[in-house]
Amino acid sequence: MESATVPDAGVARQTAVIGAGAWGTALADLLARNGHAVTLWAYEPDVAESITRRHENPRFLPGVAVAPTVRATSDLASAVDGASLVCVATPSHLLRGILRKAVPHLERSASLCIASKGIETDTLALMTDVATEEAPDHPVVALSGPSFAAEGAARQPTAIVAASDDDAASVLVQ
Repeated sequence: MESATVPDAGVARQTAVIGAGAWGTALADLLARNGHAVTLWAYEPDVAESITRRHENPRFLPGVAVAPTVRATSDLASAVDGASLVCVATPSHLLRGILRKAVPHLERSASLCIASKGIETDTLALMTDVATEEAPDHPVVALSGPSFAAEGAARQPTAIVAASDDDAASVLVQ
């Protein structure tokens, strides 16, 4: 795959986070607090409503205030609309199906950041391999490290790696 063009990786951008569990919520909060426009997709409509209206996700990340600029929705197409970076933090067994639904709505130049952990049960594929299969025209970056959602949400020091065959996409995610 050719390298994506990232004119300035430090520029605020429209970002989508797919998956409003603890890790997805923590990533959405961090991205928003770093100046990005963030839309967070939640499977559960009540979770999306709580994040948008009360700026909290008591079901999956209780006690953490979510940046007031995070907009949450349970409409997957609208969540990814216009996003140049799409971070995916869904359970591994749901990743392929959710990506299949999201890919037709992705911006042509969108990069995918896969923060889902695990291996697909039926195929034994890594999550980045699943993403590459489902979104072959988009750069895929693996986001992984010895970290926990609560630590990220509390802004505690941690180490996370953004790895990809596409250098520009890796820089974008960093």
